[in-house]
Amino acid sequence: MKFNIFDIRRQFPILGREVNGYPLCYLDNAATTFSPTVVLDKVREFETGYRANVARGVHRLASEATDAYESARASVAKYINAKDVNEVVFTSGTTGSINQLAFGLEGSINPGDEILVSTLEHHSNFVPWQMLCQRTGATLRLIPVSSEGILDLSAIGELVGERCRIIAVTQVSNVTGDIS
Repeated sequence: MKFNIFDIRRQFPILGREVNGYPLCYLDNAATTFSPTVVLDKVREFETGYRANVARGVHRLASEATDAYESARASVAKYINAKDVNEVVFTSGTTGSINQLAFGLEGSINPGDEILVSTLEHHSNFVPWQMLCQRTGATLRLIPVSSEGILDLSAIGELVGERCRIIAVTQVSNVTGDIS
């Protein structure tokens, strides 16, 4: 499937801006991702039509909000081919999600354990693991990149040892655009 970058950019109103005389180029999506018009429209519909806590009430608005939420979860599950809709968890973003994961795994990480990340990682997938290592005495090991800026996947096999507990690698680098 081919994508027309201009068609995609038109779906995101903020990408119509110019910065320093150039079309906005944004590489910090792990921290904050822009919303396409379809999402902005759906958020406005929610805020003006049935704003309520999901799965927390028995009134009409809560029921409508819960139905919309669960419908979205089912759509995502189908899209990613999840076996069960409960495998889909919505979070505030990458940074918060990985922080939650790192804190949740803390009790399973011991001094001398190893966590592997690449040198291409956004801070949202680097700092939480770095801090987990500092809190637990684990070792953070870095997967190198080639001189072309491409993740050296062959090095992973050499770095994984008996004490490796986590491998956290980006799918697409926000720095180089490399697809791992």
